[in-house]
Amino acid sequence: MKMFSSLFKAPATVKLEIEPRYLAVLIANGQLHATDFRCLDLNSKQIVWKLLLTLAKAKLNGNDRLAESG
Repeated sequence: MKMFSSLFKAPATVKLEIEPRYLAVLIANGQLHATDFRCLDLNSKQIVWKLLLTLAKAKLNGNDRLAESG
């Protein structure tokens, strides 16, 4: 029976949804890294890419505050 109990275990990941601005804050503060998560669809991937580029640009310009994406 132990063999079947492993089929019903909870997955090792949590799937959730988060607004890009909160994701940006977590990444900018070093509380979350891009390698800590993965995007589940193309639209999410594009949003995260733009967010990461905006944060990198702000950091290169010496701006500690989040840059507004326009």
